[in-house]
Amino acid sequence: MKTRPSLTRLLCYVLLAALLMVMLVMVLKVLPLYSEVQLVRSQTPTPLPAFGSVMKVTPDPSAPTAEPVIRSGAMGEAVTKLQQRLKELGYYTGSVDGQFGPGTRTAVTAFQQQNGLTPDGIVGPATTEILYSDAAKPAVTPAPTATPAPTQDTTSIAAIQQRLADLGYYTGTVDGLTGPGTKKAITLFQQQHGLQADGIYGPATAAVLFSDEAHVIETTPTPDPNTVPGLTADGFPILVNDDHHIPEGYQTLCLVNLRDYCDSSIVKIKGSDIEAEKYAVDALMVLIQAARADGHTGWQVNAGYRSIAYQQQLFDERVYAYRQEGMSGTQARAKVRQTVADPGTSEHHTGLAFDVAITGEPSFGATKQAIWLREHCWEYGFILRYPADKTHITKISHEPWHIRYVGTEHSIPMRDENLCLEEYIDKYAN
Repeated sequence: MKTRPSLTRLLCYVLLAALLMVMLVMVLKVLPLYSEVQLVRSQTPTPLPAFGSVMKVTPDPSAPTAEPVIRSGAMGEAVTKLQQRLKELGYYTGSVDGQFGPGTRTAVTAFQQQNGLTPDGIVGPATTEILYSDAAKPAVTPAPTATPAPTQDTTSIAAIQQRLADLGYYTGTVDGLTGPGTKKAITLFQQQHGLQADGIYGPATAAVLFSDEAHVIETTPTPDPNTVPGLTADGFPILVNDDHHIPEGYQTLCLVNLRDYCDSSIVKIKGSDIEAEKYAVDALMVLIQAARADGHTGWQVNAGYRSIAYQQQLFDERVYAYRQEGMSGTQARAKVRQTVADPGTSEHHTGLAFDVAITGEPSFGATKQAIWLREHCWEYGFILRYPADKTHITKISHEPWHIRYVGTEHSIPMRDENLCLEEYIDKYAN
């Protein structure tokens, strides 16, 4: 009877040994699989958490944001917003079209004057801060003179002159004759009312001039409003060449620094000191915008206004270079005159002439932009001053890059009749 417990214990040992054997076999099978998994894990980078589980950093809404500088020639939503705000404050009366033209710039300048800012027509941080704040002062419009009765003549030159005189824009004689003084007064009126400042009395100008929107002059024009730089007393473009020096005592009206005045995203200005007449620069920016709309970009301005002293420096430098090549003084000066005007005889003295180029292109005349300019510059008041087929008249080599602003009233007839400036003046002004 004592063997039964021994047998039972023996059976337990056998079962336990069998169980241990089974567990050992299972461990031996699983171990390689575990090693393989570890190897794969070591070769696989740790994945990033899902995007939704990443903590997002929300910018502080009260933190100031950098506002872009907006200037002449700019386009887009920022300009649209600017025009809308200026219109709300009563400074801008033109179309909200998203294009920073002369009318928008005039409105910006008026706002800056009214709000104690530098009146440069450029919307920088200081102007932006005041413009879109509660501190912005609205335009102060003086009460206009009585609006003429519907039956009053609003088309005769005398009526236009009288209305401009009543508002303070015209100080000449009301004689019913169109001249530089009348044109200047119309241009100034247009500038102060957000209209296209071309000096042409069209329907848009007439609608404002003889309306309650017309306000008296806000600034005193300088110089004398009866004189317009670049025009003769008869209203024709000044002829400047070897036989016609710039008039003695000639004064520019309002030179602006192109690098400060123009939008660098629209046109590149080669030098930091290039200047030109403001109204000519405005016209140039309109021209360049039109070219860009047709797919022609990369515009650059290489030259604008030149004083007589600076022209003398350029002339002397070229003469010296040719003398170094072995030419006599007479030969060198004759050679230079083919491309550089004598001091006092340069178109650049007017402040209305520009030398344009295309960034990175060494030869402007071979570019598509030059072809576009030759075909379309006239539509924007510019002329090609030295055409290829007129060198025997201008006495200057062909310069496809040199344009002169004369206004559409002169550029269009010159284009249609294929006249250079010398021919045009000889035919119509003499």
